[in-house]
Amino acid sequence: MKLTEGMQLIAEGWIVKPEGFRVKFQQMTNGELVTGYSPPETDTPLDSDVTTWRYAWKLAMAASPEGDELHDGCLVNVTVVDEKGSPIRYYATGKPEIFNPSDI
Repeated sequence: MKLTEGMQLIAEGWIVKPEGFRVKFQQMTNGELVTGYSPPETDTPLDSDVTTWRYAWKLAMAASPEGDELHDGCLVNVTVVDEKGSPIRYYATGKPEIFNPSDI
């Protein structure tokens, strides 16, 4: 393969790193699940997927539901998204991850 062919193959198949990351979650508020982001969509996103995933895990653990009951303030369906809102795979496994998953 010639160098130009190799460079073209890389350019076509290269995965572009997202410009930023946010934690996406649903929070129980007044008996209703409300979708939110941290940092908010109006603020500058975080620049590291690893840092964002660690932050997501800490948020999920700090505000996890007690048993099967969802109470005001708890966070469910906590995950990491890019600046476009697309899910980011968990750096530790390379697979999609959701902390405190809930179907409610």
